[in-house]
Amino acid sequence: MARQEKTVDPAAGPLQAFAYELRKVRVDAGSPTYRVLAKAAGYGAGTLSEAAGGVRRPTLDVVLAYVGACQGDVEMWRDRWLELQTALDGTAPPVATETERAGPSAPMWTPAEPPPDDPPAPAGFGVRLGPLWRWKLAVFTVLAALVIGAVGAFAIDDPYPSRAAGSGPAAAAPGCPPKVARPAFTAVTYGAGARVRAGAARDTPPLATIPAGCTVGFVGFCLGEKIHDTTGGTPDVRWFELPGGGVITSGTVHGNPPAELAPTRCADDRPGPAEVRLTVGADPDLPGALRLSAAGTRLDIVGFAALYGPDSPRRWRQVGFTEESVARPGFRVPWKLEPSAAGSDPVLIVAAACLGGDGPTAVVDARSTAPRGPEVVLGAADRTAAALAACAYPA
Repeated sequence: MARQEKTVDPAAGPLQAFAYELRKVRVDAGSPTYRVLAKAAGYGAGTLSEAAGGVRRPTLDVVLAYVGACQGDVEMWRDRWLELQTALDGTAPPVATETERAGPSAPMWTPAEPPPDDPPAPAGFGVRLGPLWRWKLAVFTVLAALVIGAVGAFAIDDPYPSRAAGSGPAAAAPGCPPKVARPAFTAVTYGAGARVRAGAARDTPPLATIPAGCTVGFVGFCLGEKIHDTTGGTPDVRWFELPGGGVITSGTVHGNPPAELAPTRCADDRPGPAEVRLTVGADPDLPGALRLSAAGTRLDIVGFAALYGPDSPRRWRQVGFTEESVARPGFRVPWKLEPSAAGSDPVLIVAAACLGGDGPTAVVDARSTAPRGPEVVLGAADRTAAALAACAYPA
């Protein structure tokens, strides 16, 4: 029997969060043993296991070999390793980041201040500058501005400078994006900060990183690639939209949109869940328990809840929160309810399509534990309460 890995707390720090997510790469690959990975990675099983141990920072080469052996996104994990290095010792990445390889990008946070046009050719130039030379001239201009600013005792050392005191209500903490006057909702960055991307998928170009500790205002959210929360490991398909463009995955900030806010469209998004169908039956692997199963259209995450309790009024309680993976296809959970907790009435059970923790939708199906588990039509209030309970963050 293989030895179990020690538990890693992703909230303990950036190194532990890195190891926690690295372990998920192996889980998504079907949980191959480290001996199997070693044959493909070219490193020993102990070295690969230590990389995901959360005790010591692994080398970049080991991380890339680990991810490559799991057929994961090597370029994304190159960036993750560079972010970890910056978070641990505050040094700038020694090699070009994805953003630098793609060239400079416009600021994301100031929609009222559009990016400047290409700089005009200096006087005396008789030809139009090509894109490469215009970019070089822009870089020279920025460097000159930094030098002049330093002489004038202005420090411009952060990609998201705060507005000067007295510049208006958009002032923000140092290093954070300007505050939004009337955001749809806010969230706080933590850990190694939050990556801003051009679209709702990890393989879209990263545009910037917002440092930890920033309260960020968002104008909405869209649905995209499923990402696991770096604190609790729960899955989430919500990507939060910034006012100037760009999105941040829900998994890297603390805070969620209100339940009544509907998703909007963004680059690389995808449609939300359309249908869920609940099946309730005896669990063949657990005597006396029920197996709750769900199927449907465009499902990523399913929560289950039941209405029961010996006291009146009964209330909806979460009994499962699950996702599909390569190693575990389908949406199903076992559930055993003690008769003393159920009361005399048949128990009602729902399956709800979720967008993430505390991310309910109106896509709900209900059944009863009465003989043959008939379909149940819920009123609007019960549907809302059931979905909120089913899609809550698991305890």
